Amino acid sequence: MAQITEKELTAIQDELSSEQTLITKLKAYSQMCSDQELKQKCDCIAQKHQAHFDRLMSFLN
Repeated sequence: MAQITEKELTAIQDELSSEQTLITKLKAYSQMCSDQELKQKCDCIAQKHQAHFDRLMSFLN
């Protein structure tokens, strides 16, 4: 596998941070929702961002 450049590593770290922030916020929003449809939507979007996070992490392993 090719080496990741410093610039690429920094970009991946920035994206990981952004994804983690979105996951945290969406989970918090889900907990605040009384509307079940909106709660499910927040959970679904959080799961998608978790998948993005996991995919980005795979580049570092």
